[in-house]
Amino acid sequence: MHIPDNLVLVFGGGNALGAYQAGAYEALHERGLSPTRLAGASIGAVNAALIAGNPPDRRVPRLRAFWRLAEQFGKATPSGSMPPGRGSFLTKRMAAAQSMATGRPGLFSPRMPGLWSALPGMPEDVSLFDTRPLLATLRELIDFDLLNEGTLRFTATAVDVETGADVFFDSATMRIEAEHIRASAAFPVAYPPVEIDGRMLVDPGLSANLPLAAALSEPPDTDSVCLALDLFAIEGRRPASLGDAAIRAQDIVFASQGRRAIDALATEYRLRDALRASARQPTRRRGGGQEPASGRVTVLHVVYSDDGHEVAGKMLDYSADSVGRRWASGFRDMRAALAALEQLPEPGASASFSAYRLEKGRFGPAGQAAA
Repeated sequence: MHIPDNLVLVFGGGNALGAYQAGAYEALHERGLSPTRLAGASIGAVNAALIAGNPPDRRVPRLRAFWRLAEQFGKATPSGSMPPGRGSFLTKRMAAAQSMATGRPGLFSPRMPGLWSALPGMPEDVSLFDTRPLLATLRELIDFDLLNEGTLRFTATAVDVETGADVFFDSATMRIEAEHIRASAAFPVAYPPVEIDGRMLVDPGLSANLPLAAALSEPPDTDSVCLALDLFAIEGRRPASLGDAAIRAQDIVFASQGRRAIDALATEYRLRDALRASARQPTRRRGGGQEPASGRVTVLHVVYSDDGHEVAGKMLDYSADSVGRRWASGFRDMRAALAALEQLPEPGASASFSAYRLEKGRFGPAGQAAA
């Protein structure tokens, strides 16, 4: 199929795993493809803001600057040239432990009393880390005037901690600032809630870690491709250790949200198609024939698969080897995703929504169709 001009990027959350999305965007940039809309949750909102808040020629350098800021134990090699080998699991565990103990420069730092609040006689606290360092980093690397007034539509998502309601920060309807992105990355216990306009907000990973609804709940006017980058794999090995069990628990909790989001959208679009068909009021193509009243959407769910390289604390592992490997994996997977898309037939006129998944090198239907 032809990749239409209306290209939507949806980035899920996953903390240190987000380097995968940065590498994937570099592959898009290499092909000369630029999104028209971005939606992100948590670290996905950070990556999306770095893209939307910079001109095309500065987007990859800004992404790289952000990820290099947090790297531990050396510097990652450039994407596409990663050395072979699995790296040191000890180094990865040490990196995660160091993040827990000292935070990461420019991202988050330990709070006081933080963890010490669990001890008798210590004052209460609501989180382990302070994310105010992230505000300074975002303001340095992102042009918020461009993010709000440029051609790319940007959406960050969050959750109201008191009501549990999903919250969308959309540049089409409001001005986005660094605090909105910080709120999207405020995962409870680890990071403090962020108050905006009287609402106490936290990371949407609790309910919608892959924010497809933020970008696609309103059918687009023209044919669109949505590349949804998920940082957790729904498929995995049987656990052989406590670490393996922890990894699978994380993956299933977060990855299942993406699968449910695709199923929900498929149902919504199918109902719209049925209503249009029953009303007998489709629009006409210039060359004859019929098409849906709105554009057709093709979703490609691209999933990071760690191939056994990750440890239980992977979301806090910012070691240079891990950051570089994830970046390179995203770069390769996006190249494969674009090639797979171009092999698909053009979407039919009768169905306005189709979904596919690229995971562990396998390409096929996504959501319920993949079961």
